[in-house]
Amino acid sequence: MKTLQELVEHHGGIRPAAKALAIPESTLRGRLKQLEMQVEAPEPELLPVEKLIERRKEQYQQKKRHELQRNLIPVKVKIDGPIGILHFGDPHVDDDGTDLSQLEAHMRLCQETEGLYGANIGDSQNNWVGRLGRLYGEQSTSAAESWQLAEWFLKNTPWLYLIGGNHDAWSGAGDPIRWIVGQAGVLYQSSEVRLNLCFPNKQEVRINARHDFSGHSIYNPAHGVTKALHFGVRDHIAICGHKHTSGYGVIKDPESGITMHAVQVASYKVYDRYARERGFRDQHLSPCAVTVIDPALPATHPDLVKVFWDAHEGAEYLTYKRSRK
Repeated sequence: MKTLQELVEHHGGIRPAAKALAIPESTLRGRLKQLEMQVEAPEPELLPVEKLIERRKEQYQQKKRHELQRNLIPVKVKIDGPIGILHFGDPHVDDDGTDLSQLEAHMRLCQETEGLYGANIGDSQNNWVGRLGRLYGEQSTSAAESWQLAEWFLKNTPWLYLIGGNHDAWSGAGDPIRWIVGQAGVLYQSSEVRLNLCFPNKQEVRINARHDFSGHSIYNPAHGVTKALHFGVRDHIAICGHKHTSGYGVIKDPESGITMHAVQVASYKVYDRYARERGFRDQHLSPCAVTVIDPALPATHPDLVKVFWDAHEGAEYLTYKRSRK
């Protein structure tokens, strides 16, 4: 194929060459002028599409491995005997209506009680963002102080698992909580986590924890989590928070024979202007729930898991059970 200069020479000038090419003479002159300078263009900003396709395939495989592994996360319990889990309801550590003294007492209970571990069901702080940022003006804790309190809470509790709530999700992809607890090697998942506790005696107990299960009922505050056990996976413990109400249901799985516990935990945010304005009824039994698991009992024993609404009562029962192991 001839170059433009060769075509002009072949046709004896710019005008006949333009006529032969069926383009305006001015267009041909502009193209010839561009040839007077040779620009060394930088490399393209984007990857070649072939490399992009390979990267997308690799990212998909990574995500697939992650999702398959998080479907039921194995937890190797390394201590003998019964254990307890103190499931903290929505902490909201920075809110003026939060009972921080009780939260601190429950943190200390986890620290001092042998075999008792903490679990965070989400919404560690208010984390007001966007248009909701104005609500910092309605609380005495600043945004910076809120993160101070959240870090204190997260770093001073021996955790089994943590879940991000809807307030935590407002931080976006760069969630600071993931960075705070990640340094300690703590399991943190957004919205949900499903665990399989594997005890030294080969007993296994499954926990399905979410910030919230879908479903509402005016007759049963634990409707969403109960529905999840009926129509979803059949686990020993299904637990959630979010609604700042307490609820509980016990179901036997007719297929496996295990006893399933549907638990709705409330919040340490006891006084809530939004709840008062909307006329929500007080259904707050406790800001937490303690589940005590005795792996020495058979898998189908109805008392394999015991639920306590009073954290100290649960801790005392755990201590008593461990003294008999």
